[in-house]
Amino acid sequence: MAQYVALLRAISNVSMAPFREAMERELGYSDVETYGMSGNILFTAPQTPISTLEKRISDRFKTEVFVRTSVELAKIVANDPLGSTIIFLAKPPSLSRREKFNELEFEGRRPVLRGSTVYYRYPARLSDKKAPFDFEEFDKETKHFVPI
Repeated sequence: MAQYVALLRAISNVSMAPFREAMERELGYSDVETYGMSGNILFTAPQTPISTLEKRISDRFKTEVFVRTSVELAKIVANDPLGSTIIFLAKPPSLSRREKFNELEFEGRRPVLRGSTVYYRYPARLSDKKAPFDFEEFDKETKHFVPI
């Protein structure tokens, strides 16, 4: 058995009780706990490929989900270079998108991109914009988020 954390996209400020119950009764996971009304779910399951867990949970809750082992998540937090906010991208950006990202001028501390993880000080703003920077765009055709 392994401990995992599921981070549900676009789920916040809602009761997590139905999510906990579905994780236990329908998906068969144990030791299910949630954090506030954040869409973050801790659970225990047999060791399973992350992609399988993500698909099962995503199909059940009809939203994108990121699953990390508790060990993996602890390493991500421990290696945070900014003591910052962390966002998980749906996938690592392509080389051309990373190059474009590296050319952007941010106000204050520059966000750090490592694979599909971005560390940043909230709000991350470009030096010439007032609105926070959007690390992903929603692609209406594929109905998925596209990084940077």
